[in-house]
Amino acid sequence: MILPETTLFPRMTLPLRIFEPRYRRMLKDVLEGGRVFAVALRDPERKAESPMPIGCLGLVSTAVEQPDGTSLLTLQGLARVEFLGPVRLKPYRVEAIRGIFSPPGDSPQTDALARKVRALVRKRVKLGFDLGFPLPDDPAQAKQLQQMQDLANASFQQFGRQLAKVKSPEQLADLVASTLIGDPLARQFLLATPQIEERLRHLHQMLLASQFNTDDPTP
Repeated sequence: MILPETTLFPRMTLPLRIFEPRYRRMLKDVLEGGRVFAVALRDPERKAESPMPIGCLGLVSTAVEQPDGTSLLTLQGLARVEFLGPVRLKPYRVEAIRGIFSPPGDSPQTDALARKVRALVRKRVKLGFDLGFPLPDDPAQAKQLQQMQDLANASFQQFGRQLAKVKSPEQLADLVASTLIGDPLARQFLLATPQIEERLRHLHQMLLASQFNTDDPTP
């Protein structure tokens, strides 16, 4: 499935609504088979619908068909894959793939970078999540916005608690990248970086350069 502005990472979940006829057909075949398909970011530099070279294989963990024939599903990321070229294009795209596995990342440098990333994210979580909308004058709308803000803060705090339980530097990098990096091409760059130390270094630089940090982002 080729999607704009969407990147799936291993061990992360992606909610999807399947409505295009080709993808409805694909989902039917997937559910009758191994329940797996790959997600790729659409290559913005090509006019034809083409995937970026690296994507992620995902497992359909839940799928609910709606009365109108569309489906809501949750995809669980399994592994990075490289696309080797199309096997067929109709009724939906099928690509040959090769699994991409990260080399061991148990080094002092990797551990130090993981600590720096954790420190930056902890600072950001303490600040809370600001939706960025001005408070409307209408009391009913203001109440609704406040409820949305409270929900966003609760979700952000849950992310912080989830992050604290993550021990693997690789899983840490992918969780933070999928949650806090908003630019699709930046997320794609991190997905396409198999070396854990290099991925953490780039992620740390992105966090420092982004608006997700305090005025003094130094851990």
